[in-house]
Amino acid sequence: MSLKEFENNFGIEATIEQEKLRFINRIENRIFEEFLPYNYYDKNLFNQVCYEMGEDANVYFRNDRFPPFSAVTKKDFNKTLLVVTVLADIFNKDEQYHLVDNISDEVTSAISKARCDLGIKWVNGSFYPSGDQILDTQLIESSFLLLDQYPNEKIDFKNALDNYQAGSLYGVVENCYLAIEGLCRKVLNNNETLDKNRVDLKNIISSSNEWGAILSNYIRYAHEYRRHASENRHNLKPEEVEAYLYLTGLIIRVVIKKVST
Repeated sequence: MSLKEFENNFGIEATIEQEKLRFINRIENRIFEEFLPYNYYDKNLFNQVCYEMGEDANVYFRNDRFPPFSAVTKKDFNKTLLVVTVLADIFNKDEQYHLVDNISDEVTSAISKARCDLGIKWVNGSFYPSGDQILDTQLIESSFLLLDQYPNEKIDFKNALDNYQAGSLYGVVENCYLAIEGLCRKVLNNNETLDKNRVDLKNIISSSNEWGAILSNYIRYAHEYRRHASENRHNLKPEEVEAYLYLTGLIIRVVIKKVST
């Protein structure tokens, strides 16, 4: 019986603070203390992580003892997320490590053991704010996988998510639009704007005229937003931007699945 099942069976309440601390402990136990010491955990790696975080690595060294990353995070939830993200980025870029999949497996496991929503999800080597679990899986995570065939558009979509993750709504709509425009150019083998490719895009997705209206409004929203970007910068509604992000994931998913069949 898992801890989650035990506590559920006995009606033991879980608070977000307790579950965040448990998440931190799991990351420290499995990644910082167990996994990393056997896999290229050296002073260079520690210094590189500190550098990326803007931390002074020297303050953590005492009497030539090698410090663990828990000395940097100090049981802080956000710092723990940041260290794991930086480690995953380093492992992903440096082929000598080959460890990013292991990091991802441990993070996914730690998130799954929480008894309440920690407010985070792990996608493509980065943490993002969690939304609806089904939508996140079907529209965000699956879109990333499908976009492996379209690296430039994958970067645009990731930029949109990174802005959304950082709490900056400014930058989400533009990058979503660029991802769809670039995807259309690739699948239609032309260099036209999304406006000019709209009808062909609609025909790929569905024969229904209603999809034409959806795409027209999708394009119009992005144009209006960009036209009035400076005045709308502080008036964006988070729920609208989130909906635009999910709709972008849906379009990506449908288009790639259609052209792949």
